[in-house]
Amino acid sequence: MKSFIYIVTFHLIFLPFFDCTNTTCDQVLQPIEIIYPECFRPTEQTEIMVHKEYFNPVHGYAISPFKSPNEDRNHFHHRNVNNKIKIIVLHFTVLDFGTTVKEFTSKRSNTSRNVSSHYVIARPTEARTHNQLLQVVPENCVSNHAGISLWGNYSLINSISIGIEIVNYGYNATNDSWDPFYQDQIRIVGLMVARMVDQYKVLPHYVVGHSDIAPNRKIDPGVMFPWRKLYKNYGIGAWLDNDEMNETVVIAKYSPSTPCPSTPDQKLFVNYLGVYGYNISDEIQAIKAFKAHFTANQKPKLYNSLITRLEMYWIWALVAKYSH
Repeated sequence: MKSFIYIVTFHLIFLPFFDCTNTTCDQVLQPIEIIYPECFRPTEQTEIMVHKEYFNPVHGYAISPFKSPNEDRNHFHHRNVNNKIKIIVLHFTVLDFGTTVKEFTSKRSNTSRNVSSHYVIARPTEARTHNQLLQVVPENCVSNHAGISLWGNYSLINSISIGIEIVNYGYNATNDSWDPFYQDQIRIVGLMVARMVDQYKVLPHYVVGHSDIAPNRKIDPGVMFPWRKLYKNYGIGAWLDNDEMNETVVIAKYSPSTPCPSTPDQKLFVNYLGVYGYNISDEIQAIKAFKAHFTANQKPKLYNSLITRLEMYWIWALVAKYSH
């Protein structure tokens, strides 16, 4: 009898401490005001409900879809099974976390103006540990993040992409400065995108910024977004390795179809941009988008439309490496 009582007591104590890390074990809904008190006042009553989620390999929260009569607060629709995910687009918000989330879940009289992204990554000052990543739209649905955009042969970018918004205020024209990204944010981006690239078989040069796919109207994620770090530390995106800064190495590795340009030539450079994937209808903005991503990255003073031998080399080598 004593043995039986011991066993029952053991189970009563043990079960509540069971550690469950899959995506379905914890679906307890809570108001977003409770989870993100730094960003939402308790009295706001946004009616946004969230639950814990594990997105592999990052823990976070997900917004529960709105039900009748508020379905139009869901700024997304289901993805056609024939539209495979091919592109990952990184953005900065310009707005703070709370305002961004409310913008992505607001009720509009004209639903064609709905905007959203799959994920929002808060600043560490806005969210507690394991709360920085918020899923607004499930990955098997289409979010409205890309707008009118183009990459390579694709123009309906929303239908074949995942959008990730990073809370960052972008460019400040008053003092000519760029808001820095937090290392915690970049770590989450790196871990999440590495998983997505592997899961959806996304090509390296199809991990892009909003300015890459819409250079005539967007500048995010900006010249200070650390593309090289993502490539070096997480193996994602397009970049040139140190040895590939040598023309002979590029020729030996990739057998480019054209010789390395010896002098700056805007017409030739823009042609290469088009081959690589850029919309070149606005040449100046396409050049600036390329420089923000590559040759002027982390160097805001070089963020302009000037083409030098360095730009010529980079676009030639990138086309050889990724577009052959």
